[in-house]
Amino acid sequence: LFSVPACCSARYNLALLACFGFFLLYALRVNLSVALVDMVEPNTSLAKNTTSNVCPEHSSTRNVPRNTTGEKYSWDADTQGWILGSFFYGYIVTQIPGGYLASKIGGKLLLGFGIFGTSIFTLLTPLAANLGVGYLIAVRALEGLGEGVTFPAMHSLWSSWAPPLERSKLLSISYAGAQLGTVVSLPLSGLICYYMSWVYVFYIFGALGVLWFFFWMWLVSDTPETHRSISQAEREYILSSLKDQLSTQKSVPWRPILGSLPLWAIVVAHFSYNWTFYTLLTLLPTYMKEILQFDAQE
Repeated sequence: LFSVPACCSARYNLALLACFGFFLLYALRVNLSVALVDMVEPNTSLAKNTTSNVCPEHSSTRNVPRNTTGEKYSWDADTQGWILGSFFYGYIVTQIPGGYLASKIGGKLLLGFGIFGTSIFTLLTPLAANLGVGYLIAVRALEGLGEGVTFPAMHSLWSSWAPPLERSKLLSISYAGAQLGTVVSLPLSGLICYYMSWVYVFYIFGALGVLWFFFWMWLVSDTPETHRSISQAEREYILSSLKDQLSTQKSVPWRPILGSLPLWAIVVAHFSYNWTFYTLLTLLPTYMKEILQFDAQE
C-alpha cells in the first residue's frame, strides 16, 4: 500500500476546513456567555442573592473609553439561567438523529447546514433579545438543534476519508478547532463587547459562519469518489486503505456494546469532563463579572 503526500491533499484540506468550522462552532456556542454579562443591567443577578461574598471593585489605571451603546435588560439570575441553558435543550435532541441523518443525506450537507443554521440564528440573536426573553430562548434552542448534528456528521465524513494510519492525526486536526475556538472566542468576545457593542459579538461570528459555509459547500465532498479536484493517486490510496475497514454487518451488536467496561469508562469520563467544561464555559463570565468584579476587558 503506497502513501500520498499530505501537503495540499484533499483529505488534509478537509481536516483544516473542518478545524475552522469547529472553531466557529464553539465560538457561536460560547459567545452568549460573555455577551450576556454586557447585556444585563449591573447586579441584576445579585438582587436575590444574600449569601455570596462579592469582591470589591478593582481599581483600574486604564483610561480607555468603553462603548456603552448596547441595550441593557433587567433579567434576573433565573432568567439568565434559562437563556444560557436553552442551547443545550436543543443540542441534546439532535445528537442521535444526527448520526442517522448523516448516513442518509451525507455528512457534508448535514455539517454544512448545521453550522449555517447556527450562524443565521446567531445573527438573529440581537433581534430576538429585543423582542423578548422567550424569543431569545427559542433562538438559542434552535442553535443547539443545529450544532447537535455536527459531530455525528463529521464522524460520518471521516469514515469515508480517513486512512487507518492517518485517522488519529486527521481527527485531531479537525476537532482541535473546538478547543481553539473556545480559547480564542472567550477573550475576543470580551474585547468586542468592551470596545464595540455586545451585538457585534453575534454579527461578527455569525457572518464568519455564513462565509465558512460557502467555502465548505464548494470545496468538500462526501466521498473521495465524488471529489472534484482530488488526485487519482490520493483517491486510490484512500479507497484501497478503507476497502477492508467498513463493516458489512447490518445489525448493531447492542448486548456486547452495553456490556463493555471500557465503553462505560469512556462514557463516565466524557460525562464528567463535559459537566465541568460546560458549567465553566457557561457560567464563568457571569461569575467573574458579578462576584469577582472584573469588567469585560479584564
